[in-house]
Amino acid sequence: MNFEERIKKIKTFLDKKNIDCLITKNRSHIFYLTGLHNAEGYLCISHKDITFFTGGIYYQYAVDKQKKSSIFFSVEKLEKNSLYKFLNGFKKPAVFSGEISLDGWRKLSRKVRRLYVIDDFIGKLRSIKEPQEIENIKKALSIAQEVLKNIKKLIKPGISELDISAEILYQTRKYGGDREAFQPIVASGVNSSYPHHFPTKRKFRDNDIVVIDMGVSVDGYNSDITETFTIGKVVEEKLKVIKAIKEAHIEIQNMIENGERSCKKIHQCAVEVLKRYDLYKFFTHGTGHGVGIDVHEFPVINSTSRENLQEGNVFTIEPGIYLPEKFGARIEKMYLLPHPFSPLS
Repeated sequence: MNFEERIKKIKTFLDKKNIDCLITKNRSHIFYLTGLHNAEGYLCISHKDITFFTGGIYYQYAVDKQKKSSIFFSVEKLEKNSLYKFLNGFKKPAVFSGEISLDGWRKLSRKVRRLYVIDDFIGKLRSIKEPQEIENIKKALSIAQEVLKNIKKLIKPGISELDISAEILYQTRKYGGDREAFQPIVASGVNSSYPHHFPTKRKFRDNDIVVIDMGVSVDGYNSDITETFTIGKVVEEKLKVIKAIKEAHIEIQNMIENGERSCKKIHQCAVEVLKRYDLYKFFTHGTGHGVGIDVHEFPVINSTSRENLQEGNVFTIEPGIYLPEKFGARIEKMYLLPHPFSPLS
């Protein structure tokens, strides 16, 4: 990973904003900038130095990791007033608004003489993936696809949602994933009408729809895919829903292939397709989102987005329909945006 180039971009931003120290406690940002995985603490980036303040349970890990890092950063123990004393050595230290609560702001303000709040810009930097990041995501996706292919063979009456969830967790590791990207969603029957259903002991039945949403993490990067399966006879209403979702995928893909980059317009395309089927009111979430270190990151593809897709974005398209007290369906694919545009594989 090109940590030096990432840090250089951060420092360029600091110069433009006349900020002499940036503080972040976002674990994904810390990993992106240092390679420290899932480490809790405060990363402080100034024009001269990079310093990571962390507690006892993470301290030795950070020290050992730093010795092997391609960039230099110092590791300091987060104790007593060490962080406050450090920040008071700067004229204009800044924190991200989304990372600090009102109570946290009050505590810091009592200890730090000058403290500024700015919008988080690192998330936007992270949305443009480097070649190695793309390779990690592709590997995570390949494993997820292999697992889902195997899981499909197990979907039959009498198998429970929890059975399938457990099998996903096992196979994720069996085929090389570090861990699951998130707790798998396995939703059958009426449970499929809940977009983020937690698996239960409910057993699959004849004529069920089964929605499986899963992802794999590899070297700190994630995949996120969803498939809808059917058991037994598929009634006309279910066929209509699945057909509408597939049609939305086709039209969105064509739209992006023809040069559309507005995330809001891409979402609106899904809306218009579902309106033709009189199903839009059952579409209760955005059309897609970026995927990388976090499962959900920039760009956001929904009705309020002001973003445009950019070269290097990895993102999902996932229209879904959820009929209350009946069933739901969702299909989610991952895409990479260089040309030619196509599903990530």
